[in-house]
Amino acid sequence: MIRKFIFCMNVSCALLFTACSSQQLYATGQAYQRQQCLKIPDTEQSRQCLNNADKSYDDYKRETGADHN
Repeated sequence: MIRKFIFCMNVSCALLFTACSSQQLYATGQAYQRQQCLKIPDTEQSRQCLNNADKSYDDYKRETGADHN
């Protein structure tokens, strides 16, 4: 029973991730990063964190060389 559950969860996760584009995954990670930035008590560090989190997907691809499309 547990093996079936784990198998179903693995298949569901695989389908979920293949259904999302790289840009959608980036946006999800970006939203998470913004939430984490807002938890930083130091205003300057929080601002810097938010500036980094606001990087566009195109800029991210250029900077990381992830432009495979």
